[in-house]
Amino acid sequence: MKALVRATGGLLGRASEQLLSNNIEAYENTIPAMLSDRLRNPKFAGPENPQTGLAAEWEPDGNGMAGFSCRLVPGMYLSGREAQLVHNYTQHNVCGILQTGVHVRDGEEFEVEMWARVQHRPVKVAVELRAPGCPAVAASRGEMTFDLAHWHRRSCRIKAPAGCGVPWFQISVPGDSRLVIDQVHLRPAGQAHASPEMLDAFGQFPCPSLRFPGGCVSCAYHWEHGTGPVHLRPVCDDPVFKYKLHYDFGTDEYLELCAAKNIRPFITLNTSTATPEDAAAWAAYVRDWYRSRGLGVPAAYFMVGNENYWIHEIGHMTDEMYVAQLREFVPPVRAAYPESRILAIGEFSSGGLRDGSGTPWRETIMAKAADLFDVLVVTRYSHSRGADSLPLAQGMESLANSLADKEADLQRQAQSIRDAKLGRTMGIVEWNYWTRAHHADHAGFYEPNDIRHCLYAAGYLNAFCRLGDILEVANFYSLVNTMGMIHVHDGRVQLSDLVKVFNLYADALPGEVLELAVDGPQLTEKRKAVDANFVRKGDATFGFLVNLSATDAADVSLAGLGPIRAARGLTAKAVLTPVAEFQPVVTGAAVALPPMSLVRVTCAV
Repeated sequence: MKALVRATGGLLGRASEQLLSNNIEAYENTIPAMLSDRLRNPKFAGPENPQTGLAAEWEPDGNGMAGFSCRLVPGMYLSGREAQLVHNYTQHNVCGILQTGVHVRDGEEFEVEMWARVQHRPVKVAVELRAPGCPAVAASRGEMTFDLAHWHRRSCRIKAPAGCGVPWFQISVPGDSRLVIDQVHLRPAGQAHASPEMLDAFGQFPCPSLRFPGGCVSCAYHWEHGTGPVHLRPVCDDPVFKYKLHYDFGTDEYLELCAAKNIRPFITLNTSTATPEDAAAWAAYVRDWYRSRGLGVPAAYFMVGNENYWIHEIGHMTDEMYVAQLREFVPPVRAAYPESRILAIGEFSSGGLRDGSGTPWRETIMAKAADLFDVLVVTRYSHSRGADSLPLAQGMESLANSLADKEADLQRQAQSIRDAKLGRTMGIVEWNYWTRAHHADHAGFYEPNDIRHCLYAAGYLNAFCRLGDILEVANFYSLVNTMGMIHVHDGRVQLSDLVKVFNLYADALPGEVLELAVDGPQLTEKRKAVDANFVRKGDATFGFLVNLSATDAADVSLAGLGPIRAARGLTAKAVLTPVAEFQPVVTGAAVALPPMSLVRVTCAV
């Protein structure tokens, strides 16, 4: 098929680099992935196993537990709500608890850090990495003596056994001993608790702004738990997803990351289980953090609540309740952080538990609280569950229609702000394409790394750019693991192909978006097969061309956009297969796009 992309001479506005922003949600499999620790549940968060008395992820060495018992003791904690008692009441036998499936690299050296206390007498504790079917290795074993009745820290170094697969980590306690463990960590030697591999990955993709602590979890997030010494931070229950809420990567680590990588802070305030005073204290803490280090105070974003218009949110409310909440929260936050940009939820309506019990939302917020916010924001996903089983052409048509519907919705949002003459901007705080992720998938909201997600991202970013100046920020959901751009497992960082998409756009933003006329065949009634977006920056014009057809290549000719001097592309022959980079064929002012492909062309101005 053939398509013509022609510049009309008009401009749609300036697209912000913040269209490439991200979320970190303090979700079950996200925060632990930000850490260097190889152990699961290192702080022995409960409840206990009723048969073994051990915290989740831990089990006894042996089946019978003859001569020893364990209990997760409420109230006997350093960092949370309980601590793990291991009582060996034999005279001579050694007992142990262990964690299986600890992923290590051959010969990797680790520091074992344990916080514990003893009762009645000192205890010499052995720790070991042991692989199934392999003999004990002296270098893989270490000892620590706990000799105080109050909490104290001990450490030792051990090496992973070589060539023996995935080992278990074991803690052995001698006879006639009572040991109470608050936490134990297994970190690569010399590494801090935040994973350096994860932090280094931030240099490989654009992240101009980073929302924290993400979405629904923010309704239960108490920021002060994520400050100060890490060994004192609790693991709390999460009433939203019914998991655990982790604070070992908290406000302090988040701000350090923002300062190190020149990321604009984006805080989602807890407006459900916290107070306006708590929100103001958080804002003051963030501002003081920058000032105390001699750094300029950034115009940080503070979002008031999350998805409070949906009935799933534990802070669900009506429109008038949200107006009242803005009046309570915004003034003290602004006073504590004068440089702040306040984000208010801008959904069109609020749901209700019964038919007819919903309320309007957006029009109420704009009419009654326009003086309290700077940016009106929404969450926007596309859902296509079951798409993996669709015929390829039908699946791509569904994706194209999703993009068309979302762009129409974005334009409607923008027009409502323009019509109200508020002088405000808009934002998308969460966006992604759901094909598999589900709350009950037991896979951590996994989305496959395939061409659909790359083309959906490109089509959505094109739509963002066409909004021009009125769209201030857009946050992909999510950065790490949960539907993520990055997958981190057992200390290994893997970048998804979405990173390649974001990197293609990074060179063009911020930039002036050109008005275009696109002539070409329709893929569906709602969407043409070829989508185009051109952004002028400096002495170059960057064009982003998306071929949504599953079967037909596209020969795209350009008019009024200058000669093509470079081209790069991404494509795949099918969904759920690897995405490949390729060098597009350029002929004069034309470029060839294979089926299901994204091509960036660079044209001379």
